[in-house]
Amino acid sequence: MVKRDPRKRNNFIVSWLFVLPAVLLMGAFLLYPLLSALRISFSEYNFVYSEKPVFNGLTNYIKLFQDPHFLVAFKNTIYYTLVFFPLFMLIALCLALLLNSKVKGNGIFQTAILLPIVVPLSLAGIMFTWIFSQDFGILNHLLANVLHLPNLQRFWLGDTQTAMNSLIAVGLWKYTGFGIILFLSGLKAISSDIYEVAKVDGVNSWQNLFYITLPNLKGSFSLVGIWGIIQAIKVYDQVVVMTNGGPGTSTLVLYLYAWKNAFSFFNMGIGEAIAFFTAALAIIISVVFKFVLKPEKG
Repeated sequence: MVKRDPRKRNNFIVSWLFVLPAVLLMGAFLLYPLLSALRISFSEYNFVYSEKPVFNGLTNYIKLFQDPHFLVAFKNTIYYTLVFFPLFMLIALCLALLLNSKVKGNGIFQTAILLPIVVPLSLAGIMFTWIFSQDFGILNHLLANVLHLPNLQRFWLGDTQTAMNSLIAVGLWKYTGFGIILFLSGLKAISSDIYEVAKVDGVNSWQNLFYITLPNLKGSFSLVGIWGIIQAIKVYDQVVVMTNGGPGTSTLVLYLYAWKNAFSFFNMGIGEAIAFFTAALAIIISVVFKFVLKPEKG
C-alpha cells in the first residue's frame, strides 16, 4: 500500500483554504443568482404580486416565438450583429496593422484610437445623442455648413432607416479599440525572423500579409471574433440611453426587451427566458465561429 506524503496533503489543504473565499464569493454572487434566474425562466412569476415562482415548464420559451415584439427584437439583434461584426473585425485589424508599423506620430494615433475604451458606454451614448441631434447636432452641422451637403442631413435617431445604423456606429467607436489591442498582441507575437527570411526570398508586402501575418493571427481572429460576437448580441447600453428601442420598435433588441418584460411588465419569467435565450444565441454563434477558424490538421 502506497502511503501519501503528508506534506502534499497539507499543501493541498492549505491551497484550498486560500481558494475557498473566492469560491464562496463566486457561489454567492454568481452561481446562485444564475441558477435562481434559470429556475425563474421556467416559471410564471410576477415579482410584485406573486409570492413565489410557479413552475410552468417550457411555456415561457414557447411564448417567445409567439410574441411579435420578441421576433422584432431578435431580428434587430441579428441585424446589429451582422453589420457590427464584420466592420468591427475589419477596422480593428486594419488599424492594428497600421499601429504595428512604424508610422510617424504613432503614439498620438494609439491614444486617439484606444481612448474610447475608458469612456463608459452610457456617457458615450449621451455624447452621441447630442452629435446625432437633428436641430443642434454637430453631424448635421458639418454636413450642411462645412461639407455643403444639406441633402444628407437626417434625424439620425428618429428615423427608422438610420437609427440602428447610428447605434452600430457608436458600438464600433466604443469597442474597436479593444479589438485593436488584441490584434496588436497577436502581431507582436509573430517572430521577426520569419519576415527576415521572407525578405531574403524576395517576398513583397502583400505576400507577407496574406501568407505570413494573417495565418499567424488565427488565434487572435478567434479571440477578437468571439469577443465581438458577444458584444454585438448583448447590445443594451447605447440603445437604452439613445433610443430606448425607438422609433417604434426599430432599435428594440433582445436584452432591452428582456428588461422591459422583467421590470416594466413585471413578467420576470419571460424576461429571464429572453435573457437565457440571448446568452444561448451568443454561445452558439461563438462556437460556430470557433469551429470555422479551427486550425487545419496537417
